Amino acid sequence: MQREAQALVDEWAQTFNTGRVADLARFYTADARIVPPGRSTLVGAEAICMFFADIRAQGFRDYAVEVGDVFAKDASLVVSGRWELRGPDAGGLQLYKGNWMNLLAHGSTARLIAVHMWN
Repeated sequence: MQREAQALVDEWAQTFNTGRVADLARFYTADARIVPPGRSTLVGAEAICMFFADIRAQGFRDYAVEVGDVFAKDASLVVSGRWELRGPDAGGLQLYKGNWMNLLAHGSTARLIAVHMWN
């Protein structure tokens, strides 16, 4: 389970880092939710891709994720860990870090993100 989850989040990070934010939709269920810190929940692939396109447009780059814990809950996987991302601040680039959690559901051929949240 750990390797499967790490491979998924590594592929997500690579897609984001190469600027292909429209391609992020393939990682999410049709009714997926993201819960960004300090913002309302966004629902659906289009809203999610627009959110991450805005993050890229602001200059955020070099997203990396480390899976720390994975456990099965009913038919889903709960995955959590640490993230880091470089982005602008008043003096140039800053390294931002925090915790994240994904709920992975079964897709037709692979697991997909149903809920994605971080701090």
